[in-house]
Amino acid sequence: MNASASRLAPLAAPMVTLPRTADGRTLPQLLRDNAAEFPDRPALRSKRAGLWHTLSWAQLFANVGKTATALHELGLKPGSVLALISENCEETWIAQLAANCLGAVAVSIYPDASADEVAYVLDHSSAAIALAEDQEQVDKILGCRDACPGLAHIVYIDPRGLWTYDAPGLIGLAQILRAAPSLPDLDARISAARQDDVAVYCYTSGTTGKPKAAMLSHGFILDNAYRLMGSLNIQPASNYLSYISPAWAAEQFFGVALPLLAPLVLHFAEKPETVQKDLREIGPEFLMFTPRQWEMQASAVEARMLDASRWRQRLYHWGLRQGEARAAGRGGWLSRVLIWPLADQLVLKGIRDLLGLTRAQAVLSGGSGLSAEIFSRFRAFGVPLGNLYGCTELGLIATHAPGSRRPDTMGGLMPSDPTIAPPMQAWRDEAGQLRLNVKAFSGYLDNPGATAEMGRAETGFETGDAVRIDEEEQLVFLDRVKDLRRLATGQVYPPQFLENHLRADPMIREVIVIGDENRDRVVALINIDLEIAGRFAERTGLAFGTFSELSQLAQVRAEIAQAVQRVNARVDPGARVVAFANLPKELDADEEELTRSRKLRRGAIEAKYAMLIDGLYAGATSVPCEIEITYQDGRRGRLKTEVHMNPVPEAKP
Repeated sequence: MNASASRLAPLAAPMVTLPRTADGRTLPQLLRDNAAEFPDRPALRSKRAGLWHTLSWAQLFANVGKTATALHELGLKPGSVLALISENCEETWIAQLAANCLGAVAVSIYPDASADEVAYVLDHSSAAIALAEDQEQVDKILGCRDACPGLAHIVYIDPRGLWTYDAPGLIGLAQILRAAPSLPDLDARISAARQDDVAVYCYTSGTTGKPKAAMLSHGFILDNAYRLMGSLNIQPASNYLSYISPAWAAEQFFGVALPLLAPLVLHFAEKPETVQKDLREIGPEFLMFTPRQWEMQASAVEARMLDASRWRQRLYHWGLRQGEARAAGRGGWLSRVLIWPLADQLVLKGIRDLLGLTRAQAVLSGGSGLSAEIFSRFRAFGVPLGNLYGCTELGLIATHAPGSRRPDTMGGLMPSDPTIAPPMQAWRDEAGQLRLNVKAFSGYLDNPGATAEMGRAETGFETGDAVRIDEEEQLVFLDRVKDLRRLATGQVYPPQFLENHLRADPMIREVIVIGDENRDRVVALINIDLEIAGRFAERTGLAFGTFSELSQLAQVRAEIAQAVQRVNARVDPGARVVAFANLPKELDADEEELTRSRKLRRGAIEAKYAMLIDGLYAGATSVPCEIEITYQDGRRGRLKTEVHMNPVPEAKP
């Protein structure tokens, strides 16, 4: 540890009440204790056929026990692996806890994963049993079963479409639950587990190679739940909507451990398409979305305003200005007493209701950087949105405490569960990289070399992130150390900073900026937002038939150019985007342009659209583009179109 390095001392977040600690317990042990302590309190609610159905803690524990018995009868043993591929639902949540009751490990797979991605996880994790939501997921598993010799059983939740299937080991969840006898030593099995036992495998995004399986222990997962409680004043019996896939480590902290530790009331939407409607019915106090989801929420508000009458648009913008002033603390007694309450009643309260955030007390954005513009927009709405910073291997590191007004930071360090780990410590090394002394994951499955590269707690785990620590001991994220780029001119620029601010514009869905030591300028490939750009075109009387045609309309390109120009004003002249091209199709995880968690696969994108990049640097006016595309039914075709190159005017002073 370098004494001269910038050091961030452990922080103690303000707390209304002392959070409940794990106190040596595992996830199933907490569930058992909750069932004894709060037997009749609501624990889990699921929406089915338009109605909410509630399980108490006692009922939930009984269902977990019955599922554990059924999985034991199928041969799930201590140390073996249960794979789960489904949208978020109570059956998979219960199955994960049931596997942990038996001493087994759970691994979740993103529901939109391709058959090849499913095969990789099943084989690499040596899964013994797979629990699939429906026919679509069963078909994926059956299609790759030959590559997964250890997979003995496939259990399905929804039987529709599967009546005629007769594959060996294929069986319905309802069937095994009906046939399951009691397991007399289940309580002893639960008691025998220890916090250091591995509970879950979470696979990394695989942006630079094959995904790695991070092994997460009970103690690690619960320590992260405590970090949230200690930082955000999360109160028992608060409502939480489980929407982020549990294949992402963050949902293990938020949607599995936190409801057990706080405890919270866990909610599952009826289906992905009804999340927004169900969110309004729940009115959660606590919520976590990815930056892209918050951007889409903001875009949805903007899209509605595009269709509103002129006077409603003027009222909206007036209310937004008052909300911004309130969030920033700008205004006198007249604003506080009259204007701000009036703006809230006429405009902002309705927006919060539309978003389902009327009771929000702590809502977070995690996974990648959220632009200051979107952050400030939600604060203006009266939504206490905060940033969350962390990673799969080291867990949740920093977040905004309630009342923080610093959209340019990731907040301060989060407290650790004192029964699990000492307070975390953070500092910058000579390269400006953030290092941490913190309770970490249990290593990568079958990959000791990659585990060793993370470093050790004594000398500081390497985050790989370039940060700054400001005078208020807040973390300011700059970029990944390896992603900071240097142009041929010697100019250094932060790609993620540019991308995050560009995505804040409603017209832009995704963006990748390009420029390295072989290039003397920065250019960008942009994916327009189909809904927002489409409504803009309709309102301005522009005709288009396809996404490709819409993306190349002159007026749409002009709107994007203005957005780029505004962001350019935030960076040094040598780091500005000088030209961009609108991609003729939406980026798609099925075509390996995005990871399943919606992160950009930069290498794949740059290779696929190399002709556009060359055209931008050559100063061409347009470039013929021919690329392979994948349709939703799996068929492949080719897209041929002309893509315009768009120079960006100098940023206005």
